[in-house]
Amino acid sequence: MKKNKMKLLGIVLLVITAVSVVLTFLIVARLTHPAGEDGETQMVFKESVSGTIENAYVLSNEENKVIILYHGKKYIASQTAEKDYTGVADLELSQGKIVHIYAKPQGVSGVLASYTKDTVQIEGYEPLGCVDNLPVYVMQEEEDEQAVRQGSLSDLIVGNTKVQLVVAGKKACALVVYSQVQPKKIRVLLKNKNQITYSDLTVKCSGVCLVGEKEYQKGELIHAMDCLAGKKEGEEVCVTPRKGLLYLCDSSGKKQGFGYEGTLIFRKKGEGLVLINELPVEDYVRYVLPSEMPSSFSEEALKAQAVCARTFAYRQMKSEDCAGYGANLDNTTAYQVYHGAEPTEETNQAVRDTEGMVLTFGGELIDCYYYSTSSGYGENLEVWDAKSPLYLTQGKYTAGGRKNLSKRSLFHSFINKSVSSYDDASPYYRWTAVLSDKLGMDEKYGKLKGMKVEERSRSGYVLKLTVSFETGDRTYEKENDIRYALGKYLLSLTLADGSKRTSFHSVPSACFEVASVGDGTIVLKGGGFGHGIGMSQYGADAMGREGKSWQEILAYYYKDVEVTSVQME
Repeated sequence: MKKNKMKLLGIVLLVITAVSVVLTFLIVARLTHPAGEDGETQMVFKESVSGTIENAYVLSNEENKVIILYHGKKYIASQTAEKDYTGVADLELSQGKIVHIYAKPQGVSGVLASYTKDTVQIEGYEPLGCVDNLPVYVMQEEEDEQAVRQGSLSDLIVGNTKVQLVVAGKKACALVVYSQVQPKKIRVLLKNKNQITYSDLTVKCSGVCLVGEKEYQKGELIHAMDCLAGKKEGEEVCVTPRKGLLYLCDSSGKKQGFGYEGTLIFRKKGEGLVLINELPVEDYVRYVLPSEMPSSFSEEALKAQAVCARTFAYRQMKSEDCAGYGANLDNTTAYQVYHGAEPTEETNQAVRDTEGMVLTFGGELIDCYYYSTSSGYGENLEVWDAKSPLYLTQGKYTAGGRKNLSKRSLFHSFINKSVSSYDDASPYYRWTAVLSDKLGMDEKYGKLKGMKVEERSRSGYVLKLTVSFETGDRTYEKENDIRYALGKYLLSLTLADGSKRTSFHSVPSACFEVASVGDGTIVLKGGGFGHGIGMSQYGADAMGREGKSWQEILAYYYKDVEVTSVQME
């Protein structure tokens, strides 16, 4: 009987939710669109409209007119409600007029600590469930008065944005943003190899450090799960050095790699934890630069790379992928390799010489993609089946006229020659890959049999590849998918300098032709290393050795961009 009652209650709740959604849809749908006095388009409710609008922002409530912000648009009711109020509220309408404003409590304020599509968290509090499509209202100063605009969670920066959480019925129903300055620090998710969580961690400091209010002496071991004992999901413990670096250790205290600057943060996640390194942005760039470019590269190339790394970091700080873990980005090639190598005097100097410098286009930070080596031609976002911004072009980095490498005969001639270009000093400028059907099986279609390039870009990169197996075919249409799909069959890789590689998980680039198929092997002839979008690092090195400045290098790879300085508050 109890089970039946619970089932009936569930059905009733579903019906109520469905009716609420339908009513909201009908209200929003039945509107006219006159222009406001200032020329801004505003919506006016028809007299036939009745119902409730949830979690709108009341902008003004005076002179017999209520103006609200809802789903990015302004709406007008011709008669004021009985309560003078501005802020987040539910609104009851009758015959096109707002008859009641149900003000929402302001909840808690603080810095945004994390968010997912289902939860939002303020520093010092547990994650809280939120309504679907949580509305975000951004306060901004305009002509000596405060205005409000509709934003989104993806506009916000974890660890930086100051917000007010509006809560009702034990759920977050809106976020009001009061402050979001250019961040001085960045929060890097330190992955556990291919995993995100750790079952436990041991850390020690080369000096005295604090864990909460407890002081640890130099070399004293700090066990993460002990620190998190009694903590709830999403709660954090910070390890902050008074002086010195922080080291990850094995259980006996032996250092695992070199030290971390800034603060290490243990964050409770399920039965384990995630690890975050928070540090100043410029220090982050210091550790990215030698991890992404050899310190032996030319001075101007190192400076260009520093600007790219800084721009990329600021642009990616709003990443939704890491926001649920309380971080801005991670330490892998999914973003930028961080802490993969120790800084040198050369890389530190490049960071100092370009401090705060970033690339913008139309006043906005660019997507500052870069890669190791071009084949002599560059790509745009076409290889990811995406619309490309104007500053990312299909560059030509060889002498002579441009060729349309989408044509099979022209690409064959091009890829089988060592054409002179800025990248020809790279061992990956030309390569031969041997694939073997003995190294992998397709889970559905069986053994590898052959492949065919169905479509190629004007720069020579494969846009569509059909791979044949014993009982069927698979088609791949994105650069990364193509490279990694073939990587599991990679037997050997011979580079332009004659050296061989055997530990690759993908073919170096999607710029290749199928040279031969037979006896259980497929041979690819290709060029370049990486996706081919943005700046080629080997190309930048050659330009620097030729006497080009870092500004000239960046202008060569990113069209019509501006070098600007990040404004710190």
